[in-house]
Amino acid sequence: MTETDHCARLADLYEDVWQRLGRGVADRRAPARHPVLATVGEARPGGTRDPDQGGFAGEARIVVLREADKALGRLTIHTDEASGKVAEIRALPWATLLVWDVRARVQIRLRCRIGIRSGTQAEWARVPDPSRRAYGGAPPPGTPISAPDEYVPDADPARFTVLEADIAEIELLHLGQEQHLRAVFRRTDGWRGAWLAP
Repeated sequence: MTETDHCARLADLYEDVWQRLGRGVADRRAPARHPVLATVGEARPGGTRDPDQGGFAGEARIVVLREADKALGRLTIHTDEASGKVAEIRALPWATLLVWDVRARVQIRLRCRIGIRSGTQAEWARVPDPSRRAYGGAPPPGTPISAPDEYVPDADPARFTVLEADIAEIELLHLGQEQHLRAVFRRTDGWRGAWLAP
């Protein structure tokens, strides 16, 4: 295979990533609809950095992909301003989003710098009524309660928050039947792409 063939194959893989992300926004059943967002957790009560003592540890949760802008290299996620992930990102604004497509046997890791902003009225208007209750409520997410009915959901547009994930690096791994493929694409080199050993 020539260098031109390799570059063309990398370009195809890059396009495939963005097609998958676009489907994740448009199709509730697409694998990219619900990526895992991984952050560095905050120190737990007691202030130690030892995870065994309740300190810093990696945190991961499923989120919903709301927008995928290839031109900006940006993904958008909605959250409650009072959620732990917002505090974690404020402390360290780097995170990884992970997509796994079990049928295609494709893993996509997206290393991102995350910006936090308040949602606009226009964005809030597009949130379906049943989903609005995820942005608000008392007590705030993660607060200890003694019984499930001590939590009161509420739609609070003031807590509707948008996470803008500016992608720094995309890593794709395809677990092929005969050969695995792994490639990386970086913003700093114009998304040109390079092969990695799988």
